This record gives sequence, structure tokens and C-alpha cells, in this order.
Amino acid sequence: MRPLTRTLSPTRRVVVAMIAAGTLVVPGCATSTSTETPTPTSVPTTAAVTVPAGPVEGTAPGTALDFGDTAVLPADAFDATGPRAMFTVTGITPAEGVPDDISDGGTPYFLYVTVTSLTRRPTAAPSVIGLSGSPDGRAPTLTRAPVPGLTDCPDTAPPERMRRGESYSTCLISVADAGERVEQVIYWADTTSDVSLDYQRAPVSWALPGASAAPSTSGAG
Repeated sequence: MRPLTRTLSPTRRVVVAMIAAGTLVVPGCATSTSTETPTPTSVPTTAAVTVPAGPVEGTAPGTALDFGDTAVLPADAFDATGPRAMFTVTGITPAEGVPDDISDGGTPYFLYVTVTSLTRRPTAAPSVIGLSGSPDGRAPTLTRAPVPGLTDCPDTAPPERMRRGESYSTCLISVADAGERVEQVIYWADTTSDVSLDYQRAPVSWALPGASAAPSTSGAG
């Protein structure tokens, strides 16, 4: 992965480095007053995605989508102005069987996404860095890569190289604070000073049909 030497502030560099390490911790963000224990539900783990002919327009920060909808986002969160890919989030559901050292006292969820390449020539597979569960469509949770042994969240590696129209489906583990209910997914990568690509200020969000709403742009935390 290329070094981050562009216009990132020291704070942004720390956040991005934590994402790259496979763990994202966001202290001081929204907390929930819910004390209910989420119940696992069945959600689609994959999606059949067709790339439209011709150019594909990128999805603007702040866009609210339903689960099953597709967003066109940077294929690499560390190269916000580079190639784009299609991200189809099919849902998020309370997780079972997650080891205690992964959930760390929080409430784990499985987040499912299908990623589709848009590059004409074979290139590195698009990354899911920047995706996270969210309690409110704005604040991200701690998010981890899958670990071996989880039947409902297999630890599968993406292809090394992909080209336009090729897809892979994967799962992430989103860990909420204990008692917090997470029913949305966001893309919130913060790796550029370009306002038109500032997804940290205004994340793209996915929610159940009829429940999606444009997130606040006042910033997380």
C-alpha cells in the first residue's frame, strides 16, 4: 500500500493508518440509549451486479441508499481521485460466534457487501476500507476484517486482480458499544481535502428500505 504523504493532517493520518491495519476505533462518537439485545436476522450475503454501459457517475457524499443499492466510490480509499468501483451493501445483521477478543465487550454485527470492478484492464481488487456499521448513518463503529471459523462471515480473500464487471462478496465485523443498535452502513473514508470527496463529513449511507435518510453533515463525534 502506498505511503500516505499527501494532504493528510496528523489526525487524519492516524485514522487512516488504523483503517489500514484492519481495525477502526472511533472514540467520542454517538452513543446509544438502547439496552435491547439485537436478534440475528437473515440478510442477503451477495448481490448480482451488472455494470451499465458507458461511463459510471460517482456517488456524491451524503447520498442515502437502501440496502441492495449500489454506490460508485473510490476503489482505493487512499486514492480518492483514482479508479472507482461499485459497492453494493446488502445488509447488516447481529453476529453470532464472534470471539470475545474480537468483540471486546461490544455488540458484533456482520456487514455484507459485494464489490464490482470498473477498470477496463486487470488491476488490484477494490478495497472495502472506509465501510463501517453505524448507529445513526453518520458515526462509524469499530470495524474489523473477518476472522477464521465464522460460518456466517467467512474469511475469504478477494481476487488479486479484477477487471470491469468482475465482482467479489465479502463480510466485515462491525463492533458497536454494548447495548447499541446498528442498523445502517456507511462509507466514510477521510483521505482527501477535496470537499467533493469528503465522505467523512457526509458519509454515503445504506439502511432498510424506507428508513434511509440523508445523514447530518455536521461531522461525527
